[in-house]
Amino acid sequence: MGIKTRNFANNILSGGTIDGTDFLSGTLPSSNITNDSAASVTSIPSISNVISPVAGDPPSPTLGDIWYNSSTNALKFQGFQASAWASGGNSSSPAVGGMVGFGAQNAAVLAGGIVPAPSPVLTSPLANVQEYDGSAWTSVNSMSQVRNTFGGAGPQTSGVVFGGRITGNPFTYTAATEEYDGTNWTSGGSLGSTRYYMGAAGTQTAALSFGGLTGPANTDTEEYNGTSWTAGGTLSTGHHAGRGSGTQTAGLAASAAPPAPKTVSQSYDGTSWTAVNPTNSNNAYRGVSSLGTQASSLLWGGEPFTGATEHYDGTSWSVDAATLSISRSSTGGGGTGTTGLAISGESPAGVPANQATEEYSAGINVIKTFTTD
Repeated sequence: MGIKTRNFANNILSGGTIDGTDFLSGTLPSSNITNDSAASVTSIPSISNVISPVAGDPPSPTLGDIWYNSSTNALKFQGFQASAWASGGNSSSPAVGGMVGFGAQNAAVLAGGIVPAPSPVLTSPLANVQEYDGSAWTSVNSMSQVRNTFGGAGPQTSGVVFGGRITGNPFTYTAATEEYDGTNWTSGGSLGSTRYYMGAAGTQTAALSFGGLTGPANTDTEEYNGTSWTAGGTLSTGHHAGRGSGTQTAGLAASAAPPAPKTVSQSYDGTSWTAVNPTNSNNAYRGVSSLGTQASSLLWGGEPFTGATEHYDGTSWSVDAATLSISRSSTGGGGTGTTGLAISGESPAGVPANQATEEYSAGINVIKTFTTD
């Protein structure tokens, strides 16, 4: 092959257009070009026909779109920012597990829990309550009843808690319900059966309690109307330490502690439970986005200790790219399927019990700028 007599880069003219006339006219004969198919080219477009100039950024770009922002003289593209956990304000609660979290990422409640105590007490339940504003935790009015491993649901200003363990050794339990209005706690109707380690979902006036322990792990479901509890549909698989999200008529129960399969997942339609696709991680005592829905919910952490996160889309669970910075279990949980909140929890042996709060943000499309780096 001969030597080319003209560098193609020399054909770039002002304004970004390309002069292909000498290329097409035969100044560079086909014998000097390895691929003779270039002889069929009839025109070479302006570069502006490939990358469009925009006076600003387009209002709704599609992932992968590239454009030239003529206002800022920047070459931009629609990229993707992966989901992630970020540090929030630390809780001041001494609890290391068994606490309940509910509410939104920027308006959450952390209640109860246990602190280590010398044998034979083993654990000391708490009545402590804190509120989170998206930056810091503040101590507020305590529950009337100390408790741990109980159920809780609702937003910050209209929550409900129920059941749980109330003493150490010997262990004793309660069926009592308390309602929170954002300031004060008042007594509600008692559960039909005393239990602890139940799953929970819904709101103060339409709550859901399922599974739990009253001896063996049970399959019971109870529904609350703001005044009293009534029996609901039976779980397909009985378990305890299950995590709940969604509503009383569209609930989701996922994860469990042995002897039930730790990957169990079930949905509720207000009447009956149906087995759905299992979780991926074989972990118990996980955290959950308590305000998540049957179509968008999160699970994270658990034992064996991990920071792994999963997302449910209404059909199946998928492993999320985001991982907690601190591997832990039994965290308080809040937020939604796109804005989760992991609060405190138990850490591996030898690691001090943590009070860390982490906030989850789902992956989103974002506008990015090309750089020379």
